[in-house]
Amino acid sequence: MEKMNDNKFLLIVFLSASLAALSSCAAFQKYLDTSGMEASYESIIKDYHPGNPVDFFRFVENFSLSQWTAPFDPGSPEEKPIGDWKLESPKGATLIQEKLFFPTPAAALTHSEDKLVLYVYRQDEIKGSRALLFVPGNGVSNLALIFLKKYFREILTRGYTLVLYVPPYHLDRIPAGKEGGDGFFTADSLRNVRMIAACTSEVRAAVSYLKSLGAVDISAWGGSMGASFLLLSAKYESYSHITVMIPVLDWNSVLMDNPEMRGLKDRVLADGFSEKTLRQAYGMISPMNHKTLTPPDRILILYARYDQLTSVSVLDAYRKSHGNPGLQIYDRSHATILTASAIYDDYALQLDEWDKSVR
Repeated sequence: MEKMNDNKFLLIVFLSASLAALSSCAAFQKYLDTSGMEASYESIIKDYHPGNPVDFFRFVENFSLSQWTAPFDPGSPEEKPIGDWKLESPKGATLIQEKLFFPTPAAALTHSEDKLVLYVYRQDEIKGSRALLFVPGNGVSNLALIFLKKYFREILTRGYTLVLYVPPYHLDRIPAGKEGGDGFFTADSLRNVRMIAACTSEVRAAVSYLKSLGAVDISAWGGSMGASFLLLSAKYESYSHITVMIPVLDWNSVLMDNPEMRGLKDRVLADGFSEKTLRQAYGMISPMNHKTLTPPDRILILYARYDQLTSVSVLDAYRKSHGNPGLQIYDRSHATILTASAIYDDYALQLDEWDKSVR
């Protein structure tokens, strides 16, 4: 749920790259995480509308994850040029790059012009190809491409069709008058739960779309809150392999227990909401409480040692209850993990290991 504008992202890039040993400045890295959470808090509290506690209670009592995250038929897309997210083609290959826009039920929560948006990079037709669905988190922007394209290079050189999911309020889905990420979370807990479920539904719709075009194998990568959507979708969708980076595994730890969100929690409780119901609601959409169809030996977690959104104790509890999926730890925080140069090599090695095991 990190909130980070482009200026802060540039500051992180510059400062992180200039430090000789980031492991010696854990306090600075933690500060970047907490300052991001503080910015999120300020954005949410500025437009405080918590909703009705009775409606929230009724919604929670009747909530069905399978129903609220069910995939929808996106239909035929509107195609547009890839624009700022154009990538170099792998050596010896021609890369077809396009943006696809689909109607989405999430527009009822976001804004009337909102669309499900996928960026597609392919060397041939999707039919018969191996696809990898890439689900980034809050704060993904054109500047993030500086780092993300390192992941993309490893994916594309191994012959995958790369499909990037754009979360609401980011990139092509930012409504007029908003900055990237603004508006995704609010003080309305019912809407927050519905937003997470709606994004999971969109991820599942993207999987259904790829299957309808004849993709023979679908894998996935998810970051931060995008990892949460992805892991929730994996309760129902069978991915060949999954990588999650700084995953949000427990929404209670972010929205109820994080010190930077204490003011919001106290105000919502004072307005008649039950803490028990709030925790039940956020637990229902937390990957911590749901198994995946993908086996643990086909899952890799890329974790930041100084992450202030997902603690080591939450990570350990998740791994213990989910069969001990693979783990790589970096001396970074939630905000700075993309500056860890080893992370891209580690990901490439893991892709090769998974590829070997299915040959």
